[in-house]
Amino acid sequence: MRIFMAIKTPEEISKRVTYVQEKLKNNGFYGSWPVAGNTHLTLFFFGEIGEAKVKTIIEIMDKVSTNVDTFKITVQGMGVFPSKGLPRVIWLGCEGNGAVELYKTLNVSLKESGFNFENSFTPHLTVGRLKGVPKNWRKTISEVTYEPVTFQCNSVNLLSSKLTPHGSIYSTIHKSKLGGLRI
Repeated sequence: MRIFMAIKTPEEISKRVTYVQEKLKNNGFYGSWPVAGNTHLTLFFFGEIGEAKVKTIIEIMDKVSTNVDTFKITVQGMGVFPSKGLPRVIWLGCEGNGAVELYKTLNVSLKESGFNFENSFTPHLTVGRLKGVPKNWRKTISEVTYEPVTFQCNSVNLLSSKLTPHGSIYSTIHKSKLGGLRI
């Protein structure tokens, strides 16, 4: 199974992402664009893993979630990866310390179980994976604005991803409610 851990976002956030995607497409950006409704903040991408590792991840999620309170995330601003040269990914920023703290806490437990992830984490929502940008791409990005929005993060999700010609299809495998209750 192709697996990742993420924070799902409400529909209001998906609408912001779609709005920004349309602005970029209309100004000469092209690439692959996440499907509306698939918006999420990825914490960890595990790739193709077996059932035993999935079980370990679920146990870690449930254990960590008991000690993490719910928190708010504000979506505002835009950025690109890499930060130098031509951009390959464009994203909306996620502000607030909660996602970073959740990442750090989960990362410690994941490393103890043999997973290896970066210590640094930039919370973001992917708007698109770019294959081409206009010559004035920096100016265009600076001119695309949207109303910031804040949402409450109450859970962390383990999802499977099936790649199709029409975009990825995500299915929730497990959901751990922050504050300790399992859903």
